[in-house]
Parts: sequence; C-alpha cells; structure tokens
Amino acid sequence: MLGPVLVFLVTLVTLLWWRSRPRNAPPSPGWAMPVVGHLHLFKGNPIDQLSAWSRSLGNIFTIQMGPFRCVMLNGYDLISEACLKHHESLLERPNNFSHEEIFKYAGIISLGGRKWKEQRAFLQSTLRSLGMGRNVMAERIRVEADYLLATIEKSQGEATDISNLVMVCVTNVICGVSFSKRFDHEDDKIIQWLGFVKRLFELLGSSAVINFFPVLKYVPGDPLRYKELKSTLQKMRTTIVEWTEKEKRTVNISDEAFEDVVQAFLTEAERKKSQGVKDTSLDDANLLSSVLSFFNAGTETTANTIVFSVLYMVCFPDIQAKLYQEIEDVVGTDRAPDVSDKNKLNFLSAFIMETQRFSGVIPLAIDRLATSDIHLGGYTVTKGTSVMLNLDSMLRDEMAWGDPEVFRPDRFLDESGSVVIKKEFLPFGIGKRHCIGEGLATMELFIFISALVHKFEFFSEYEDKLPSMEPNVGFSRAAKPFKVKAIPRTT
Repeated sequence: MLGPVLVFLVTLVTLLWWRSRPRNAPPSPGWAMPVVGHLHLFKGNPIDQLSAWSRSLGNIFTIQMGPFRCVMLNGYDLISEACLKHHESLLERPNNFSHEEIFKYAGIISLGGRKWKEQRAFLQSTLRSLGMGRNVMAERIRVEADYLLATIEKSQGEATDISNLVMVCVTNVICGVSFSKRFDHEDDKIIQWLGFVKRLFELLGSSAVINFFPVLKYVPGDPLRYKELKSTLQKMRTTIVEWTEKEKRTVNISDEAFEDVVQAFLTEAERKKSQGVKDTSLDDANLLSSVLSFFNAGTETTANTIVFSVLYMVCFPDIQAKLYQEIEDVVGTDRAPDVSDKNKLNFLSAFIMETQRFSGVIPLAIDRLATSDIHLGGYTVTKGTSVMLNLDSMLRDEMAWGDPEVFRPDRFLDESGSVVIKKEFLPFGIGKRHCIGEGLATMELFIFISALVHKFEFFSEYEDKLPSMEPNVGFSRAAKPFKVKAIPRTT
C-alpha cells in the first residue's frame, strides 16, 4: 500500500510544480526534480557548469534550486539591458540564507529600494569627501604600498609567499578610510582578522547550497560548515564594533569635516535625528553591516587581484620586462609612478585590466530579486524570481575577446598603443548596483602594482618550475599558494 501512495504523492508534487512554472519562461538545462530542482545536473565546478549551459541554452536560462527559481543572465547585451533598462525592478535582494545570515538584511549590499538608495548616496558622498580620485586618497594608498615594498625587501631575495602581506596592506587602506586606523603586519589583531576573512570566503563556498535548501542548516553536526560560518561572522562583527570605537567618537552636526566613514555615518545619523527623521537606514545595524561589507568586498577582491598580477609577472617574464621598460621610459627610475602618470603608462594599464579579466576574481554578481515582470531576450522573468549576473560570461566571451583563455595584455591596446576598453570589460558590474568601491580599487591596483614593478623583479621559487595559474574557486577566485623571489632592481 505504501508504494502506490508514494508514487501518487510524487506525481502530485511534480504536477503541482509543473503547473506553477511561469509561461514564456527561459529554457532550463533539463528536468527539475521535485525538492532538489536542477541540483542533480551540476557536474564539477558550478561556474564551469553555468558557462556550459549558456553555450547550449543561450544567454538566458532558468535553474531551479530547491524551492527557488533563478534566471541566469549571460553576455553583455542581456546583462546591460537588465541593469540599465530594468534597474528599478532589480534593486531588491531575495530572501535567502546569504542575506539573512551574512548581511542581516542590512547595509549597502543587502538593502533594497529607498533605504539602499540612501546608503548608496551617503557612501558615495563620503568617499568623495575623503578624497576619492584625488591625491589625498592616493597618498593614503602610497603609505601602504611603501610599507609593502619595505617588508618584501626584508626577505632579501628568499622565496616568500606575499599574499598575507598584500592583504594586510589593502586592509589597512580600508581601515584608514573606515576608522582612521592602520596595523603592523605582525599585529595579532590584523593577523586574526585576515584569518577570519580567508576562512569566510572558503566557508561561503561550502555553505552556498543552504541558500537553496535552508533546511540543511539543521542537519546534525556541521557537514556544510554552517555553524562555523555563523561563528566566524560573529567574530568579525565583534571586531568591527571594537575598531569602530563608537563611544569614543565626537560628533558635531554643524561641522562638515570628518576623518573617516564611521565618523561621517554617526554625524549624518545624528543630523537626521535632530531633524526628526525616523525612517532612515542610518542606524547601528546598517553601520555595522555596511562597514563589514565594505571590508569584505574591498579587501579580498583587490588583494587577490594584486597577488594574481605578481603570479602573471612570474609566469610571463617577457611581459614583466616590458612593464618595467615602460616605467623606465615614461617615469624614470628615481621614483615609483603616481596617479598622474597613469594615462601615460598604457601597457601597465592594459596589464592591470587583463589581470582583472583573466583572473575573474568575482565570477558571479550577488543575486537580485525581480519586483515586477521583466521581458528579456524574448522571455519573461516573472516577479519574485531571483536573477543572477554571470560576470564571467562577459570577461570570457569568445566573440568579444577572440582568445579569452590566453593572458594577453595587448588586447587592451590599439595599433598606436593607446588603451582601448571593450564594453564587455565589467569586472565591477554595471548599473546602479555596480561595486561602490570601484574607484578605490582601481586606484589601489595602479599604485600597488606599479610600485611592485618599479621596485622588484619577481622570479619563481624554483628555477625549472612555474607556479600554477589555475585558481582556487569558491565564492571568489584566489591564486593557489605560491612563493616568489623578489630581487630589488638596480638603478
């Protein structure tokens, strides 16, 4: 008797799911099983699987993951249309594990609608006031770049893994912008923080399936590292609260000058309070979440890109030599390049962009929620559907790049040697929800990488073996651990 009942129930669930499918939906990769959806069709690396499906299904397709329906957008045309033409319908975030457990439905990443716009406007204004795009920000970054060079020089040419040191220096930039703090690379507090960040991005990969199957967080033990993820996040929040030192801050709403993001946030919050504004996102929860998001998004990605740049210099010594030759010809050897030299160092700019494109540190943008029906690519994305943007699909588009699997900086140069940027080059996303730290990250990449090229020549740890260019893939991409010999250049 039990067998027929089970068959009936499975058939009923399948029919109900089939009837619930929206009309004119984008194609899917195959049969979505009840409960698990398309999970059974994933093979190997999820990012590679999504790319394979885009080649067979086209640039828009649907995947069902548990109870959640998600539409994947690939290629510049569809992604730009969604983010530019339909941006107001894609400002919200879906209700899932990431936004509940990681972002707490607060801060610049997780908020949507009017409150997100308030946070975005505040942070953009604050970063401009703190010197974004001007010499004051460049000098702050230069201090950390000099610290990086001096510390690497102490290795005296011995094989060294510089990844943690790079992370410290990039973190110090964010610390300065956020709290007016900086740490020595041997400080226990910063070492502990780097451990949190590294482990967080590892855990985000192993716990990602909980986004689609929330019940898995109740499985006995901790097979998906959910409990460890929550513990790591709580430790990070506690650290951010400690570094914020809110109780020590002096706020004067009549004074427009401030030293960092936290002071600006508290000042604006106090100003809103004095004006009787109650419905505002400028509160303690959003301060904590926005600063934590600023840290995680602004350190891991930038530091990984800098480390990838050193890896590619080691693997392509002819490119490394050409980078230094350009600096020698344009700037000279007496000083490192500064931001005023950027427009004259075309090959260096091309190298940095090719590093961003080739490494693809963030392959997928954070998911969005369609708050109304959207017509894209001849299909209908229905209200309530999650939408994912595959940034890899633009950075590795064969039609745009020709040979995307080849590291070739001169693809960003025309015949005269001038910089040419294709529309598909969007490592920071596109539209109103593109990365707010793009300007800061771009400045950091130029100052750090140009300083490294100017000061050192990098060699592999082993004379007869180059480090692997195959990345570790999780929530983001990172270079596999490697050591380099940094030999100071003679002038």
